[in-house]
Amino acid sequence: MYLKEHIVRIENIKTMQTLDQANIDHKVIALFMSSEGIQMRDYEVSAILNSYDAMGYKKVSPKKTQALIQAKQLSEEDETLPCPV
Repeated sequence: MYLKEHIVRIENIKTMQTLDQANIDHKVIALFMSSEGIQMRDYEVSAILNSYDAMGYKKVSPKKTQALIQAKQLSEEDETLPCPV
């Protein structure tokens, strides 16, 4: 299983990728994302795009995948944790 396939809010990353592929400056992409309610800076756009591209290169073992899924489920069931954005 690839983590890249299971990122929450993948549509935001796809939007950034599409804008980047259209050669739109990362400052403009950050401004667009901020107008959508996701506060970002240009260097964060660059970092996210680079990190996302790098995630597709290595496969995660099923044992690690299960641990990540269990950790996510535990955090979802814990009412003492603040609600994620």
